Amino acid sequence: MGDENQLTQGSPGVVRAAGGVVYSYNPAGVRVLLLICDRHRAWTLPKGHLKLAETAEAAAVREIAEETGVVCEIEYLLARITYPVYRSGTKRDKEVTFFLAHAAHTPPHPSAEEGIVSAAWVTPATALSTMTYPQVRAVVEQALTLF
Repeated sequence: MGDENQLTQGSPGVVRAAGGVVYSYNPAGVRVLLLICDRHRAWTLPKGHLKLAETAEAAAVREIAEETGVVCEIEYLLARITYPVYRSGTKRDKEVTFFLAHAAHTPPHPSAEEGIVSAAWVTPATALSTMTYPQVRAVVEQALTLF
């Protein structure tokens, strides 16, 4: 993951974030993925902004824990996606780095402070049919080809 520090630099005006496709195995041995429902009622992957001089990998681990209470270990860099965000009528690009990560199967605890309404472990099929954003769904589809 040697180029992750570059993500804290880069183009002015680009919002940088990181998150993950976090997987676990439930008590029945079934692979499940961690999803969040945010304040906009969108089901998506946990992610959040990088702090100054923070690597994308460190930000992903921190944000997943802050949003869900789930502590994970990063396995692989999966993808970087970019999309526009609008604040006060101003458009900026947001670049999100997603990792594949593994965690123990512990109950998630959604953080209202982080704007998370709900968090759940779901099967891959449920994740794909529930996720709100097509570009994030594509990241999950890519992750599912790895295991």
